[in-house]
Amino acid sequence: MIDFVKVGEKISKYRKQNNLTQDDIAIKLFVSRQLVSKWENGTGIPSIDSLIELAKLFHITFEELLCLNEETNLDENNIFNGRERLYVVQSIIDGSIKVNIPEVFYQFSSLERMMVLKAIREHRLDTNLDELYPKLTPGEQVYLRKDD
Repeated sequence: MIDFVKVGEKISKYRKQNNLTQDDIAIKLFVSRQLVSKWENGTGIPSIDSLIELAKLFHITFEELLCLNEETNLDENNIFNGRERLYVVQSIIDGSIKVNIPEVFYQFSSLERMMVLKAIREHRLDTNLDELYPKLTPGEQVYLRKDD
């Protein structure tokens, strides 16, 4: 999964290093300046064509632009800091990001909590249930206890 917040930071970094404005990028890629702004703040996702053109424009690899070779380190006090929430949750579930689930569980939204609990229930995510259980709502406790 790609963290588009980090990709946006990379676009902003290379745009500034190349002394380009958001308008300059927009003109070169035939998009609006507002769209470039959305890419940079991680609320918009560049198309594949735009990503390829950005990599060419900045003289970097596609992999570098997409942060594919970068290790993800999280601050356990704020696991979402500077990251796209769905990227963090999915990366925790698929095991590419390791965290102490009981220690960070309070940081998840209700939907994210259910995603994590579903992964635990389906044995796709391993955690210390003795530590996690007291931190769950009564409904979450019932959900985790249910047999498939």
